Amino acid sequence: MRPAVLSGVRYGAVAATSIALSVLGWSAPGTEDVSDIWLPWMDAVARHGLIKGYAEIAADYPPGAAALLLAARRLLPAAADLTVVKALLATAQLVSTLLFAAFCRRTVRSLCFVAAVALSASSLGYLDILFATPLVVALFAALDKRPTLSSTAFTIACLVKWQPLILLPFLLPLWIEQARKVSIGHVALAAGPSLAICAATAWWFWPGIWLAFGQAFAHGTWGADALNLPWLLQLTIGLSPQVTDAPDHAIWALRLLFAAIYLPLVVRALSRRGSAVDALTCALAGFATYFMLAPSVHENHLFVAMVLAFVLWARDASLSWPAIGIALFANLNLVVFYGLAGAVLFSPGPRFALLTGTLSAVATGAYCYGLYRLIAAPPERDSPAGSAGGPAATTAGNR
Repeated sequence: MRPAVLSGVRYGAVAATSIALSVLGWSAPGTEDVSDIWLPWMDAVARHGLIKGYAEIAADYPPGAAALLLAARRLLPAAADLTVVKALLATAQLVSTLLFAAFCRRTVRSLCFVAAVALSASSLGYLDILFATPLVVALFAALDKRPTLSSTAFTIACLVKWQPLILLPFLLPLWIEQARKVSIGHVALAAGPSLAICAATAWWFWPGIWLAFGQAFAHGTWGADALNLPWLLQLTIGLSPQVTDAPDHAIWALRLLFAAIYLPLVVRALSRRGSAVDALTCALAGFATYFMLAPSVHENHLFVAMVLAFVLWARDASLSWPAIGIALFANLNLVVFYGLAGAVLFSPGPRFALLTGTLSAVATGAYCYGLYRLIAAPPERDSPAGSAGGPAATTAGNR
């Protein structure tokens, strides 16, 4: 009886905390994206239907976000538009945090996860929380050697926003290796659901989804309120601490710098075949490389790395420092630019340039230190499937 009671207490604490934080952020208008982008998108798909509406909005997002906005609108037809969006984000936050608690089985870590994602979703109105549930499933399933579930959930996450795709080069070889250990034929079986989802999405949303993918790479700014190296370089050459276009040669130089570190991390993960922990650790470093070095990165794009870091912490207590550090920095980045409700706190003057420049320099240094720690660390040995947590492990542990 005692494990069940403790489990009930954990889920109750997570649910109560998530709901309380959603209530606290309910009246916050969020960033300008809410009124300028999400609400018009929801109106477009509600008027024209999902397929025509998605083509109408001509966004740089995949269609999953529009589909969820439409579903929320249909479920709450009489509610105000902002209320619909808030309800959608609060629901996604609650589901994803409860699911994380189910896999993690640690109350403190689960509550930390709730605190980490709440500002982005509850108060500021970013849509990243909408892919948190499938991403959590995908990452824990990869650790539990369940490639079919992992790849399917990951595909769904990528259809909400493109950013999780940065993890694909690390996860794909891992899925193949895990499926191949069962049988060669299991590789095709494991890939079947993901390929079917991709084919159906392309069939219904072509060419809009391809155009959206291209738009996601067409931005040419130093950075979009992300406290990283491009932002620091922008300030160093004397530009204003605002979103500013960068010359083509700077964009390509930053992309090459990103590739020069990201690709060796992929190779490192490939060289440690069969180790899910190593693969996801390299994936975390790869995503951090994207956030810290790539141009045109937005302030909320560290969300994927934050979720991944918490999943790794859920399985290994020694990995608390990257999870807590990334969560603190991700939320600090949001607060510096948008406060706790979406209002700009600072005017883009010299003091703001000094503040954001200092924070960017500290973040760059922390990233370099973390990368050094990863390179210098010995490889981890994989534990047996399900041995560290998750629903499958729960069943085994209670036999």
